[in-house]
Amino acid sequence: MLEINRGVRFSHTGISIAESETIYNILNQTFHVVEEDEEFLKNQNVTGGVKIDFPLPFCEQFFELFTEGWFNMKHVLKDMKRRRGKRALTVQFYFDGLIQNEKILHFDLVFQLINKDQKEFEMAIEKMEYLVDTIVLELSEIVDKTSLLIYTYDPLRRKWIK
Repeated sequence: MLEINRGVRFSHTGISIAESETIYNILNQTFHVVEEDEEFLKNQNVTGGVKIDFPLPFCEQFFELFTEGWFNMKHVLKDMKRRRGKRALTVQFYFDGLIQNEKILHFDLVFQLINKDQKEFEMAIEKMEYLVDTIVLELSEIVDKTSLLIYTYDPLRRKWIK
């Protein structure tokens, strides 16, 4: 089973107090949360951003630990995007590597979503948890050579790509 050895870092910019409190409360049900209101957006077309740094590897156990929270988080993020309409919302999830052959491989694994289309945004959020098995296979050779790996959602191919 996974052990949580440090708090989740929750950073946000350009979102309402109600939105930040809702996300904070969802995270706080499972984790200790360190919240930061910071400017991390470089793109002027993006109206708001959420960045969450989980102190755990991206794996099946994470989703088992955070089941109810993940369901609620997806709902809140999709609703935030819906309220913004065509204006972009950026979401970044950071994980501490992944688990391969019951061993934790430590590196920064980032899922970054910047999408103006509501349907594609929702699809990307929904597809994240189904990447667990495929990412382990995909990254087995790359992990030793990198300390940072970023996945972005490609709306044309409708999938997460590195």
